[in-house]
Amino acid sequence: MRHTWRNVYNWGDTEKKIDKTIAHHIEHFKHLLGIEGTMRDLPLNANAHDEVKLAKRSRLNRVALRDFMRIVGSENVQVDDFSRAKHSFGKYYGDIVRMRLGKIAHPPDAVVYPGTENEIMKIVAYCNLKRIAIVPWGGGTSVTRALEAEKGGIALDLTRNYRDVISLNEIDSTVTVEAGILGPDLEKYLNDRGYTCGHFPQSFEFATVGGWLAARGAGQASTGYGRIEDLTVGFTAITPTGKIACGNYPAASVGGDIRHLIMGSEGTLGVITQVTLRIRKYNAANSVMQSYMFKSFESAVTTMRQMMQTEVYPPHFFRISDPEETEIGLGMKGKDKGIAGWFLNKLGFKKGGRSLMYAIFEGDPRQTKVGASALNRLARKNGGLSLGSYATRKWLEQRYSSAYMRDPMMDAGIRIDTLETAVHYSRLTELWNAVREYIKRDGQTLCLTHISHTYETGANLYFIFASPMLGKDELGRFEKFHRGIVETFVKHGGTLSHHHGIGRLAAHSLPKQHSPATLAAWRAVKKTLDPKGIMNPGALIF
Repeated sequence: MRHTWRNVYNWGDTEKKIDKTIAHHIEHFKHLLGIEGTMRDLPLNANAHDEVKLAKRSRLNRVALRDFMRIVGSENVQVDDFSRAKHSFGKYYGDIVRMRLGKIAHPPDAVVYPGTENEIMKIVAYCNLKRIAIVPWGGGTSVTRALEAEKGGIALDLTRNYRDVISLNEIDSTVTVEAGILGPDLEKYLNDRGYTCGHFPQSFEFATVGGWLAARGAGQASTGYGRIEDLTVGFTAITPTGKIACGNYPAASVGGDIRHLIMGSEGTLGVITQVTLRIRKYNAANSVMQSYMFKSFESAVTTMRQMMQTEVYPPHFFRISDPEETEIGLGMKGKDKGIAGWFLNKLGFKKGGRSLMYAIFEGDPRQTKVGASALNRLARKNGGLSLGSYATRKWLEQRYSSAYMRDPMMDAGIRIDTLETAVHYSRLTELWNAVREYIKRDGQTLCLTHISHTYETGANLYFIFASPMLGKDELGRFEKFHRGIVETFVKHGGTLSHHHGIGRLAAHSLPKQHSPATLAAWRAVKKTLDPKGIMNPGALIF
């Protein structure tokens, strides 16, 4: 791999070629936004093929580097500019803009790759003694500015040498893994034995199990399988004051559950090392896929709510695209024209109002049949038109490849990013309208919204917003716009985040969602587990 800036910030497999479908989709976005040409002269494209050079040299002295090498081996300590740059940011739009401009204010001083839990314990103890900051690293897919080395120190990357399956317990229906294992490796191991982990975030291909816990994530099938905290039986974590081993019982009543302090702590309390997850039996042939078109977003949401509040098992994968996302999706596939478009309009599913619903039921065939029948009845009751399995199957085909659109879209001069929240059903439409109104005030802006995780009491709303890049102060103006969206969430009853985490992006707003006593208790836990403040300093409220 060449050590260029492009290979620092590109998504996923940097050697992957963009296929014709993605290229077509990008041209469609350019058309919608009125962008012409290739925009190769954009300042944000200027350094793509330059060799990475950082202004800040590593500040670790020879003694410290030698000590790290004694622990993990010399080949597992890197101080070159490319490695440090690659471990400076995640995948938030502002991160990528900074990298495209070559502006990395806080790179780590070294990248360290441990191979055992014992090595991790030694590294944390050494860093605590020497007051060297640690940023725990998994796949680097964070979109919350959680991975910046504000005080230098080391990026502790678990993905190279600490990614094995430790054990599978088919009697207990659990699997125990090292925290650096990537989603596809775990899923293949389980599928080969007739099981699934059930956790499929958008970043699945490049995110780690430890990262899933650290961000308190939710996968695309979380409606059926549960969020990561529902799937987690127990784990170990190495903190500056010692090792924490928690859970590993089917249930317990032995005081508070420290798992729920460490999950979601984004590396600020310690390094998650070994994780035990619940697993489910899985046979892809048993899956039942459904898709429906509704005349409005509201009628689709009503159907989803009613399904979640029945006593029938809900779909494992349950999703709604709002009218703008539906229309852009249909347009990219050419389904808004010709006989398909005519047929939908003739039946009253008007352009600009209609919304698509996707559902997949998994598990025992008898159970999937009951669930699919219940959803079909509710959809018909609320005016939904069955589209069979087609739309859901087509969505699944691109669910991971769509992430590869962002880099060429930025090359083309398109700003694109996402934010997500969760809200009760009683305020969902209010929040959806308010956020869309705010985003549309920004000018020539697309706002695609979907629900991808839903519960008995409410659901998440996931906003994708795209607009032409600005010629001047793109980063500053974008971040002000971004903060306004988060403020709109809070104003209308939403959470700061549903599954991405907080990092540094929304940390300033935590007092709006937690009481002073809650924040004080959180700081007290930090003081106990990390008294010198070496764990990911600057993230969350620390």
